[in-house]
Amino acid sequence: MLKNNNDFLQETCEIVSQLFNVVITIIDTDFIRVAGTGEYEAEVGKKVVNPNIFESVMEKNDTLIINRPGEDPVCAGCANKASCREKAAVYAPLHVKGEIRGAMALIAFTEEQKNSGLFAKDVFVNFTKKLSELISSKIEAAEYADQLMVNLNETLAILNSVHDGVIAMDDQGLIYRINQSATKKFGITENLIGADIAEVLPAQAIREIRRRKEYIDNEVTIRGEHGETNVLLTSKKIEHEGKDYGTVLIMKSISEASNIASKLLHESDYKVDFSDIVGESKAIQDVISFSYKIADSDSTVLIRGESGTGKELFARAIHNQSSRRNGPFVAINCGAIPETLLESELFGYEDGAFTGAKKGGKVGKCQLANGGTLFLDEVGDIPIFLQVKFLRMLQERTIERVGGNKNIPIDIRVIAATNRNLETMIENNEFRSDLYYRLNVIPIFIPPLRERSEDILIICRHFMEKYSALLRKNVYDMTPQAAKILTNYDWPGNIRELENTIECALNVEGQEILTSFSIPERVKRKGAAELAGAEAEVHVAEDMHVWERADSLKERRKKAEIDEVLRALDKYGWDTKGKKNAADSLGIGIATLYRILKAYQK
Repeated sequence: MLKNNNDFLQETCEIVSQLFNVVITIIDTDFIRVAGTGEYEAEVGKKVVNPNIFESVMEKNDTLIINRPGEDPVCAGCANKASCREKAAVYAPLHVKGEIRGAMALIAFTEEQKNSGLFAKDVFVNFTKKLSELISSKIEAAEYADQLMVNLNETLAILNSVHDGVIAMDDQGLIYRINQSATKKFGITENLIGADIAEVLPAQAIREIRRRKEYIDNEVTIRGEHGETNVLLTSKKIEHEGKDYGTVLIMKSISEASNIASKLLHESDYKVDFSDIVGESKAIQDVISFSYKIADSDSTVLIRGESGTGKELFARAIHNQSSRRNGPFVAINCGAIPETLLESELFGYEDGAFTGAKKGGKVGKCQLANGGTLFLDEVGDIPIFLQVKFLRMLQERTIERVGGNKNIPIDIRVIAATNRNLETMIENNEFRSDLYYRLNVIPIFIPPLRERSEDILIICRHFMEKYSALLRKNVYDMTPQAAKILTNYDWPGNIRELENTIECALNVEGQEILTSFSIPERVKRKGAAELAGAEAEVHVAEDMHVWERADSLKERRKKAEIDEVLRALDKYGWDTKGKKNAADSLGIGIATLYRILKAYQK
């Protein structure tokens, strides 16, 4: 737009006016006067009152010379033609990038000005062409600069919308761009623009970035105003026609990466809350109520209970109810990992810490849980030699990697769980008492299933609904005999054993009601032993009746199918064509019709 270049146009008009002793003015396509000298200087910024000549010039895209203003035919529509003071005027369109962007006029108000050589057509056309080129080049340069600024702002907006930290450095390793995430998360501020990248990255990482073609998600310790931070670093070279112009560095927080990975792998677990814990007994409701109260604390929790009582379910519910719910939930089973590997799994290790160590080292579970919750299942199985190091982590909230000598701060909440008697282990020197007291800040005891027998059938129906959907069945209820067996069994494996039992039973059950015949023998043998002989016989008879009733229903369905097929065949005929038409009328395939006929013939 011409009006965006007012200063330049006005300056150009004033120079031309002084050099050639004429009045000059320029208007845009909206007939706004964007520049002017002499009598028109005061009109700059205003709309032209009688723009008919300018309009004609732009429409025809041609130069117009008026030697007798007021008398020339082109002046016929002008309201000021009778009092026109102009002696001569020349109008011409103004082109920018091949498009008409406005028009300009050179006007003589005196005979002296009129006699200027500019008012000869050939001279003026050449003059306006050169002037148009000058103005056009200036406007194009200004518009190009504006577009560059727009592109830069777009790039900066994109850069600052990226969740990861981003640093751009030139081919000499000097920082020239830092996004907001790098500042907010890692303390890499704009004060470092112009500084060497060595102010942020360790020397080894810089060498690797320059040497390697690909540098993706490598763990690196960076320096910023927040101190040292471990990140996953990726670099991308800026190249054009084989020449290196610099490098872009992308930094991802290790704890955030861990959280994303955990959510992708265990998405359903992240939705667990206290409403997912099934049970209406006072015993379990008291535990849920207590857990809900302490969920938002950062204090360490020790969950006690027999195997299969749902300790991890409670741990996840506590995490998801806490202020750390958006952070990672990292679980590790201390009893499932060999003693020789447990230390490196928990605390990580440095590059070259031991034979077979991963190049670049490895982040431990404690560090992966940063900003979230670390769940230590079977904490009683932590070997005695490692308990000292774990105690220090709980006390100081720092860790030291295997093969390292640097303390790494961590921000985690610890929830531990065990089914072992830690007090007895302390007496036997198998568990440190100081670690026990550090863990046992908030104790939670989950009762075994046998101590809340009123919940057994509620939990059974919960799992029946779950596995009916998974196994594509519709088992919606159970017989009294089945209910009695399940209730009388003592469930040493607790909820885990109950769930497995229901899954097994639904795989076997062929009816819509769960019967005692589908319950695994080990459960049935113990559960039925509690029933008196006569009562057991009654319940077995009831279950037999369910089976017989189901068999009778099957027979009725089978007979109804045969009757429908026979009626259709009588209507359409028993030949091949008739059978096809009969099958179509019944909405079944021809193979199904033959199967029903085969059953009928038996």
